[in-house]
Amino acid sequence: MAGYCTVLVIKIGFGRDFMNYEYKEKEKKNGPYVSIRDKGENSLLEVERKGNQIEIVTYWRNDKKTKFTMPVELFEKMSKGMIQS
Repeated sequence: MAGYCTVLVIKIGFGRDFMNYEYKEKEKKNGPYVSIRDKGENSLLEVERKGNQIEIVTYWRNDKKTKFTMPVELFEKMSKGMIQS
């Protein structure tokens, strides 16, 4: 379904000590796209599927810092490994 967007705001912690995250997902022309913003640090993680590749880009204070591309199978293995540990 092209054009949809889901936004989820997550606050973790107590009182003044909390982390504030904003999760967005949408469908782009090439495939699904997810972004997670850490509002406190003004940082952003973008994950996008482009065919059989997953592209991960990080930003900190609006500057592009890293870009990493891997096969979908490796991303799935990594995700499962992190959850199962």
